[in-house]
Amino acid sequence: MEIKDPNIALETFSSISQITSKLEYEKWVRFIDNNSDYFTWSKNTKQGKLTLANLDRIPTSMIEKVKEGYNKKKALAEFNSRNNYYVIVISFNKEYGIISTTFMKKITKKHLEKLLELANYMDGLLLNNGNEIIDKKYISEMK
Repeated sequence: MEIKDPNIALETFSSISQITSKLEYEKWVRFIDNNSDYFTWSKNTKQGKLTLANLDRIPTSMIEKVKEGYNKKKALAEFNSRNNYYVIVISFNKEYGIISTTFMKKITKKHLEKLLELANYMDGLLLNNGNEIIDKKYISEMK
């Protein structure tokens, strides 16, 4: 199976609108805070600090939307200093109670191990395409 931008949820799904059980936001925050050696909140990045320090330069109608983008719903990992971007973007969707990921490069075994650690902490499932479960066995068999 080709894995691209896996999700973490309490149940498998074919459409996120079908999800009935939600992950706990507070557990998400605890996990990211406890793994700050790997993850960083978007608000704590250089760009996040700069944006939040300059809210007075943003049109009033956009301030709440900008603040929303820099709360504890989005974390980043593996900063590529040469190209000035984070390899992993991971977001908590409060409406559906799932965690989504975006990878800027090919997903590795190490990435999946970290995501599985998060999924286990959340008592959830690491999913590819919403319905294919990625477990320890699958990861151990990866090349």
